[in-house]
Amino acid sequence: MKQNIRKILAVLVLAMSVMGLTACGNTASTEPEINFDVNYLHSVADFLITNWDEMPAEEIAQYASMDAEDTEALLSRYGLPFTAEAFTTAFAGYEGSAEELGAYVSTDGYEEPVVKGDEITLVTNVTYENRTAKVSIVFNKKSVAQSVTIDPKYSTAEILKKAGMNTILGMGTVFIVLIFISLVIYCFNFIPGNQAPKQEEKPAPKPRAPKKPAARPAAAKEDLVDDKELVAAITAAICAYTGTSSDGFVVRSIRRAESSKWKRA
Repeated sequence: MKQNIRKILAVLVLAMSVMGLTACGNTASTEPEINFDVNYLHSVADFLITNWDEMPAEEIAQYASMDAEDTEALLSRYGLPFTAEAFTTAFAGYEGSAEELGAYVSTDGYEEPVVKGDEITLVTNVTYENRTAKVSIVFNKKSVAQSVTIDPKYSTAEILKKAGMNTILGMGTVFIVLIFISLVIYCFNFIPGNQAPKQEEKPAPKPRAPKKPAARPAAAKEDLVDDKELVAAITAAICAYTGTSSDGFVVRSIRRAESSKWKRA
């Protein structure tokens, strides 16, 4: 690894010396106050891509997990134009994509650097065994790399497959959690003391039957036409009791009295 860094470092030093001589003549900038050497930016990209290809996986993982203090010491020792965060994220990003990319094949060219504010973005097209990728490096106005990203290119079928898998996993996880919660709630029914005591149901009072009103004795219908003798006897008795004549009496009906009011003389 040290030999690789020294070899690439020599290229960087040469590129920086060229940049110092031709900074004004060979620049690509939209703002006049930012000057940079395109060849130098290319050499920084080549440094990363070459080291990714030549380093064993264990060494890449070591650089990806370095802390900020050790990374700063490494960058200062070799004069590498990276911030500590950009250096570690560059190796971490490649480590995460190495299996999908496969072995390095070739560098297919560089896109025109894009200047936005105080930042310069360089995109490098790289071909790997399994797919192509774009390596994007963002430099500050001093041409120090601030961030590095690697973007593998996937076919439409691969994108759809990944989207389908993500959907299935997401929905499956939701349903599994819901089923688990339902089972937990159902199990509460079997936990002693968790159930509220049931109140004994008292039988509803039976409705009382309404009291039937006492039936009054029905007045007997008297047929005066058939009881002429009875009418005559009653008329005679009334006349004898009152001492009057029967000429002024007209018997219309005869009924039994509830209590006898007759008094014996």
